[in-house]
Amino acid sequence: MKILVVSDTHGSVKAWEDIEKLFDLKQFTSIFHLGDVLYHGPRNPLPDGYDPKSLVEKLKNYRIDYIRGNCDADIDLKVLSVQEMPKVTMEYFGDFSFLLVHGEIFEENDIKQFVNDTSAQFIIHGHTHIPKIEEIDGKFVLNPGSTSLPKNGTSRSVMTIEIDENTLLTKFYNLDTGEVYMERTWTLSDSKLITE
Repeated sequence: MKILVVSDTHGSVKAWEDIEKLFDLKQFTSIFHLGDVLYHGPRNPLPDGYDPKSLVEKLKNYRIDYIRGNCDADIDLKVLSVQEMPKVTMEYFGDFSFLLVHGEIFEENDIKQFVNDTSAQFIIHGHTHIPKIEEIDGKFVLNPGSTSLPKNGTSRSVMTIEIDENTLLTKFYNLDTGEVYMERTWTLSDSKLITE
């Protein structure tokens, strides 16, 4: 099972084209977009390749599960031809559980409390435009970074998740070089996550 997680395209068709160059997207069991799909937002500059209309046409070629970000509007659902764009969703792949959320909620609420209130083993969010792997109270918080507007000196990036029975591997890819720059493996043993 192989999953692609992207976030914060902010209307950049170039960002999506770079993803298409890096991967054969048909190889993925699932593709998740963690929000801020089409609009650049009032706090951000226009990203390179800003063309929301062309990005819509690209995205409609794939089956993508969307999480609603703080820059996403009702009209985005209509143009993307999606029925819903939840703010939070829980997903299960094998014996691994994931809570997916855009992440703006963490600006006002303590992420630690959010982590403790969920049964998910992994919390995956975007919004900050900064990739990370962080352990909080035995659970893991992951952020793929931004495909279009990276912050804090990070690279434009995406994340993949590969699951093989009781092993989960995450890889973070630099969209400019195609290189894996961060990765982590977890094994599920007696219902406990062991990181390698």
